[in-house]
Amino acid sequence: MEIAFHLGAHVTDRDQLVRCLMRNRPALLEQGVAIPGPGQYRQQLRRLAFALRDQETTLDTQEEILDSIVEDENIRRVVFSSEAFLSLPKWVVSANRLYHAAEDRIALLRHLFPAARIELFLAIRNPATFLPALCAEKTSGGVEQVLKDTDPMALRWSQTLARIAEAHPDLPLTVWCDEDTPLLWPEILRAVADHRPDSVMEGWLAWYWDLVTPTGHAAMRRWFDKNPPSDDLARRKMLAALLARFVRPDAVEIEDLLPGWTEDTVETLSALYEEDLDLIASIPGVRLLEP
Repeated sequence: MEIAFHLGAHVTDRDQLVRCLMRNRPALLEQGVAIPGPGQYRQQLRRLAFALRDQETTLDTQEEILDSIVEDENIRRVVFSSEAFLSLPKWVVSANRLYHAAEDRIALLRHLFPAARIELFLAIRNPATFLPALCAEKTSGGVEQVLKDTDPMALRWSQTLARIAEAHPDLPLTVWCDEDTPLLWPEILRAVADHRPDSVMEGWLAWYWDLVTPTGHAAMRRWFDKNPPSDDLARRKMLAALLARFVRPDAVEIEDLLPGWTEDTVETLSALYEEDLDLIASIPGVRLLEP
């Protein structure tokens, strides 16, 4: 049994991945991939993870949990998706760390499925936009809570990912930049679901609805209907060309600056983020998806 945990991050996916995969349930089920609805497991797995953390778990435990969530038989892979797996919003940033308890939360999850092959998936985001978006979330506690005892310049995704990789060296971890999602979206879906390369997820273009004009979205649908890409590289090139032509100006506007920030703050955070990506690509056990 394979279990794919899509871990967020917060203010990146907003459940678009699981919604698209759920739309393709019948086709994925034919390939042995189960996509349970989030309401079937998010609260349950979180509750069980804490309840069973000090108890021994076995294959029987794993089977009981899966049977309560997945009704289908002959399943080889199950996809679970929740940004709350690693943290509640108000604890995403603390004491100069991103997801300070990430490795511990993953340990709780894998404890529930001791006989499964587990894979981890995570989108990361430039702190220059990640922090303002997180502060705007009603459940995060606002600017004061998010930035309490934290220097934004000290935040590094590489540190979080290195902690996860060190604590769980046997768990493959796939990471991508939220900024690259428009070019990588079909590849991200395939990486998480592990569906056949020749399978095209129905409704995958719905992701772009808020990014391009209605005219542009219709043009994208027509193009890909008439010109199925021969490979990932060809699709990326066409997506890049279509997005450059049809992207909505308001969709790429910079987030409002946080109190005390200037344009120099944004530029510095962005430069540090780019440097951090080089470190991430070198972490053993971490696969960085790039266009």
